[in-house]
Formats: sequence, C-alpha cells, structure tokens
Amino acid sequence: MSITQENLQLEQQRRRRMRDVPDLAIRRARRSDMRQIADFVRSSASWYAEFVDASDMGEHEVDEAWEEKNFSLRDFYIGHADGEPVGTISLQVFGDYAYLGYIYLDVAHVGKGYGHTLMTFAESLVRRMGLRGMVLIAHPEATWATRAYEKFGFECIETDKDAILCWQDGCLKPYYEEGFELYRYAFEVVGDAPDADMDAMEVS
Repeated sequence: MSITQENLQLEQQRRRRMRDVPDLAIRRARRSDMRQIADFVRSSASWYAEFVDASDMGEHEVDEAWEEKNFSLRDFYIGHADGEPVGTISLQVFGDYAYLGYIYLDVAHVGKGYGHTLMTFAESLVRRMGLRGMVLIAHPEATWATRAYEKFGFECIETDKDAILCWQDGCLKPYYEEGFELYRYAFEVVGDAPDADMDAMEVS
C-alpha cells in the first residue's frame, strides 16, 4: 500500500470517528467552571483509591487550592449534553505533543461515549496546532480508562518510571503518579486538519 493510500485511509477513519461521537457542546472553561470540574474529578476518586498510592490521592480528592493552581497551568474544556455539564478534558503543550492531563466524566455519565467525544475534540484542536500527537499517563488498573484510550488509538509506550520522568526533558515530573504508565497517540501526516474554534465547538 502506498503512503498516499495509507494516509487517505487514516483520514477516512478519523472523519468516521468524528461522525460517530454523541452530541456534546464543548467550550473552553472559565475560572468559575473549576468547581464543577473539580466535582468531575472527585466523583471517581473512590475508584482510584483502591490502587493509587496514598501520596497521590490529592490529585483525585481535589480541593479549592487545586482549582486555582490548575486553572493557571492548563487549558480546560467542559462538555455539556442537553445543557447538563458531563465532563472535562485539559491540554498542555510540551514540545511537539499535547498532554491530556485530565479526562474526567461525572460517574453518572460514564459509558455513554462522552469521553470519546472529548478526546475527538482534543484531537481536532491538537491537529490544528500542528503538533505530532497527544500523550497521557494512566494506571494499568484503571482499566475503564486504559481500554477507552487504546480504543481511541493510544498505545502504551513506557512503563518504567525513570523513563517516563525523563520524557521530553522531564516535563511530566510534576504530574507523574506512582505506577502510572505513558500512552501516546501519534498522528500520521494526512494533510491539513479542519479549522477548529479553540473556545467553543459542537461535536456531533
């Protein structure tokens, strides 16, 4: 198969994925949204408590100080379904990759495809930025998350703690949690991505 044919197939797959996601209105979060975003994160904290190191649970049982600190560090986006807030995703750019630090849904909305929609939205933004792909870290026992990431196209590229901490000149050191592994979704070169409004987008 030629490179051109391969790239065409990848682009067709990406466009099908855009069509198949459930409707979700996604916009850039404001500071006033951080309380809701913190609620999303806390809603699944008990799921992580079974295997996450106790010293890292502060990244799941988040408080007002977390809201203030992280709003200044990351670009958060919040998704609404029929006017109801259902989930969030955050982006930070490190070199040629975007780091997806938080991908969280209210637990009442897990399994409805909204996480996939949020990642599809993020992919559109990241392609528009001209980056090489997206990365995230996940715990291997958080199988509800890792299955979703792998289904989307992420691959686990590193399990060794030291290697993860050295990735891209150590940019992930402030965000690493014990036992987490590094996943990457690398883009193929398929031409220009469609325009994306970075403050608001309807994914349907």
